[in-house]
Amino acid sequence: MATYQFLAFILPKKAIENKFGKIPKQLIIKAHEWEKYWDNWDLNLNEPPEPNFEDAITINWWKEIEIDIVYLKNEIDKIIPRSSWSNESWKIENKEVDHDLSIDYNEKENFIEDFRFRTDLRDSTLSFLKSMLELCNRHDWILMDGNGYLCNPNIIEFTTLLKKSKAHLYITNPSLFFDTINQ
Repeated sequence: MATYQFLAFILPKKAIENKFGKIPKQLIIKAHEWEKYWDNWDLNLNEPPEPNFEDAITINWWKEIEIDIVYLKNEIDKIIPRSSWSNESWKIENKEVDHDLSIDYNEKENFIEDFRFRTDLRDSTLSFLKSMLELCNRHDWILMDGNGYLCNPNIIEFTTLLKKSKAHLYITNPSLFFDTINQ
């Protein structure tokens, strides 16, 4: 991931409300467990094993959410072009910006396993980000950052989330960013 990209997971608001009775400010992401998972993953396996712990990333938030994946992919196609390597990945990459989006869809059970995008903070037009926020609003979805913090899909809340990120620190204060890498 490029240092100037901000990662956002897209989650269905309804599933979070069903689990917690409300939308909390933050969901738990077990960073230490993920470190152990990746350290122990055998690259010779065709498929990565299922994590043996539960957190905001491992929960199948979309399992009970009815979605027309063909319609969703068509909506996304209007925002960002498909990547050359996958039918479930989209990418804009040129000299000015580097945005991407991916959907891991379980065709056998018909649900989204993972839905995320990365927006390039160097993009002053904000067209990709605004389109993604609009898409999330239309479908009553919510956004989560890599630390589990949640926000509604509007520019004000997204900016608040963004300002806590290493990507924002890199863009606004590269010297401080590099000082924090060793911590």
